[in-house]
Amino acid sequence: MSKHELATRRIWSFVALVLGVLVMGVLGWFPSNSLSILSPLNGLIGWFAVFCVVFCIINLFNKERVPGEKEFSNSAFINLLFTLGMGVGIMVYAYNEAAQLSAYSDVRNPIGLTLNHWILIPWCFYVTFAIFEIYDEKYNLLPKWLRLFKTYLYGLLMMLGIGTSFALGVITISGACKHIYGIDIPSYALVVILGSLVTFSLLRGVHRGMKVFAKISMYILYAYIFIMIIVAPSDTMVVGAKAVGSFIGDWFYNNVYTGRAVQQDWTIYYWIWWISWCAFVAPFIKAISKGRTIREIVFYTVAVPSILIAVFMILGNNTGMHLLAEGTPVAELPYVAINVHWIMPLIFVILMSMFYITSSDSQSYAMDQTISYGSKTPVVHRKIMWVMLEVLFVTVLLLAGSNSISALQGLSFLFVPFMILVALVYVFLIVRHIIDKNKKDGSKEEVNIAEMMTKYPRP
Repeated sequence: MSKHELATRRIWSFVALVLGVLVMGVLGWFPSNSLSILSPLNGLIGWFAVFCVVFCIINLFNKERVPGEKEFSNSAFINLLFTLGMGVGIMVYAYNEAAQLSAYSDVRNPIGLTLNHWILIPWCFYVTFAIFEIYDEKYNLLPKWLRLFKTYLYGLLMMLGIGTSFALGVITISGACKHIYGIDIPSYALVVILGSLVTFSLLRGVHRGMKVFAKISMYILYAYIFIMIIVAPSDTMVVGAKAVGSFIGDWFYNNVYTGRAVQQDWTIYYWIWWISWCAFVAPFIKAISKGRTIREIVFYTVAVPSILIAVFMILGNNTGMHLLAEGTPVAELPYVAINVHWIMPLIFVILMSMFYITSSDSQSYAMDQTISYGSKTPVVHRKIMWVMLEVLFVTVLLLAGSNSISALQGLSFLFVPFMILVALVYVFLIVRHIIDKNKKDGSKEEVNIAEMMTKYPRP
């Protein structure tokens, strides 16, 4: 059987798997208490987060290079990274996360803890799994059976993670339009409109579509941040400095799992969410990193987005905390906060939509590369098929209601232990590869010395 036939068989098998999971989720066949089921592993998940940070620090000195020619400039690389899906998340939680965290008595600095959830560790998760992908592609580390298991695991997590997150994002866009402008746009109609734009971007290719949309999204984001700075409360710089100080000073307090309520309800929830997203983000990072060293990938993926997100979260959540002190309900904080200037709601809706497009675009590309083993650049019919599958997935979730969304998101969480297991296997295989390589290099050096002694014997 040819590579093309094998890829086609895997793709259609995967489509059937996704549709089957979707039906079971809508029928309520999956547990709704996934976080409770995983609670015995909370300590392990917390330490895995610490491991990923250490792993990335070590790889700041790794000069191993990804095969291929560099395709993207540093700015284009950062644009593509930032618009992978995190953009949707920060727009949803930018104004009310700290307000919700402030309800916990053991939280030392709500905005500092918010930063902890969104910068450094999430990106270290992504880079860690991306490095695994790079080594596997370069040295063919995984056995065939494990690679097949990982392929379907990653593919399913891509659809579950992105689908449920985008369903929540569409609800946010629809809610903003209704609260600010009084326009009631059906969520499923919004999905179809955005899906059409995703198809347009995909059909134009990576450089003329995805890259361009990502660049436009970042320009809009910079404009939005500029307005946020203008309308921010006067104490934002002081609050921001304290939040950054808390992020650094309370890092071990926040991340070493001790069973505190906020860790169970928020921190571990986030780590599980980000780990499930690695199945989507890591292959895409690998795909756009050709020609780069691993140390470059670590720096540009972890440091730059973290700085930008920190600025955004400090500005938004400080505004939210002020509104909370004035009596604004937590659920209303985002809509009240973006309505302080007439242009902000419009930019907010446009930016959320653009982030949806870029994230869906990236996911469709990464999914095809993963399921087809990257045999070729996705052909036209496959590009359209991935978008249609995603639109169907999100639309059904929205029509089924919030319970189905939560159930399928919870299902994606239940696969996280398998992701950690895959990571441990990769660590073992990479260490073994490095040891074998050093042994071979040592043997070659000994042979060369022996040959020289034979050729030039001592007098």
